[in-house]
Amino acid sequence: MSPSAPSAPIERDAEAVDQFVARVLRSAHENAEARDAANEARAILGVAQLFADELTACDPTFDRLGFVVAATEGSS
Repeated sequence: MSPSAPSAPIERDAEAVDQFVARVLRSAHENAEARDAANEARAILGVAQLFADELTACDPTFDRLGFVVAATEGSS
């Protein structure tokens, strides 16, 4: 875990794993964008796409695009 990453408790009952992963990736992506680190932001997008592929393989009805958007577009 990065020392600059905000620590947020895992809400095991209220938050699904995909939402947790998207939140962590979104935080990292926002951090990269804030530092104008385009290569890092692209790498995080790639990781989000890999997670989305795996989640879709487990559940064909999984909203792949929605996950990638949630993981890379925040309140910034």
